Amino acid sequence: MTKADILSQIKKAEEDARIMISEANEAKAKKVLEAKNRSRELINEAKNESAAIADQKISLAKEKIISEKGKMLKEGVSTAESIKSKANSNVAKATEYLVEQFERSMYA
Repeated sequence: MTKADILSQIKKAEEDARIMISEANEAKAKKVLEAKNRSRELINEAKNESAAIADQKISLAKEKIISEKGKMLKEGVSTAESIKSKANSNVAKATEYLVEQFERSMYA
């Protein structure tokens, strides 16, 4: 083999190596881009899923609050009715007591 043949083969090998490196870099860039796109998709899916879960929990909490509010209102009305009933039964006694006190102060 002559020097020219050897140099020609070296140049061809260098060119082949450059092409292989270029193709490898392109493949790497493509894989990185695909991975970034996939990660964005996964992040968006996770955000959507967490938003749906949050909405569901908020709805359940609202329902619970409404239920508790109803219970509290019923208890409040019941207590108010009980107090009103006791007050009405004591009106007659209070009136009689006040009349007695007034009469005592009149005769004293």
